[in-house]
Amino acid sequence: MKSIIKFILISLLIISLNGQGFTNVGSAGANFLQIPAEPVGAALGNSYVAHVKGVEGLYWNPSAIAFSEGTEVILSTVDWIIDTRISFAGVTHSFDFGTIGLSVTALTMDDMEITTELNPNGTGQFFGAGSYAVGLSYATRVIDRFSFGGTIKYVYEYIWETNGSAIAFDFGSVYITDFHNLRIGMRLANFGGSVTFAGDPIDNKAAEIQNSGATYVNDPRLERVSKEYSLPQTFNVGIAIDPLSTKNHRLTLLASAVDPSDNDTQIIFGTEYAFNDLVFLRGGYKSGYDEQDFSFGVGLKYDLAGIKTQFDYAYSAFGILGGINFISLKVGI
Repeated sequence: MKSIIKFILISLLIISLNGQGFTNVGSAGANFLQIPAEPVGAALGNSYVAHVKGVEGLYWNPSAIAFSEGTEVILSTVDWIIDTRISFAGVTHSFDFGTIGLSVTALTMDDMEITTELNPNGTGQFFGAGSYAVGLSYATRVIDRFSFGGTIKYVYEYIWETNGSAIAFDFGSVYITDFHNLRIGMRLANFGGSVTFAGDPIDNKAAEIQNSGATYVNDPRLERVSKEYSLPQTFNVGIAIDPLSTKNHRLTLLASAVDPSDNDTQIIFGTEYAFNDLVFLRGGYKSGYDEQDFSFGVGLKYDLAGIKTQFDYAYSAFGILGGINFISLKVGI
């Protein structure tokens, strides 16, 4: 019990320190990093930080990959809003010294037609845009009930002929207790640099403004075309507990607090019912989100010729924008 209290106190201290560092001004770049890219966590309302185990931890909490066995692979796709797509792929492998993982997250969309003041219906020319993150993760069990892990990732975004990139870090931990398998999880995400877009259109516009005699002091246009955007840092702490756990049935309750650098703190709740560790029913509710509130999902796990296979689906309501569908396939060998 003393260990639990110490862990909670450390968590509260970290929240306090992050609250001082996060300005919550509503301005951040690479916001695709905050979009849920995996259905189990999405079905639970994103309250997955303490409950996740295995390759999914590459997205939700890097320390969770320490509990994976052998080699695990996950492929996930999300039909996001306004004809955009989120794709996530990850692989982990366990060694004697810990677990190593590699992940790729991509936000993609169809090319869009260029419009101008003189051609509001389109010029016949098109441009593309996209956002990507490639991460390398490592996690280990410090003791049987405590894991710690981290991710270093390269973030890249482009639109038309401009692009920007940054290096970011994720850190996470999970502590498991004997009290109804109570888990406490923490994650600090996207800690690192900032993104500044560059390319011919920006360089040419900056030169045009400067040639007109403008400076950063007397013309805000020059500052806008070269603005530096911080990454969307997020601190997440959560708990998960199994009030019901028998041979055939398990019920898990989850709660999580999310403190993003560009928004107010949000409280999330989730629940998962498992039958024989084969069939899963999930639900979640988000408090403090403008458009998102409830979510639900199902999962099916089976063993196919010695290969552990799991299929998961989630639906998340998104206000006037409708609903979001998440699908993933996970394989373990």
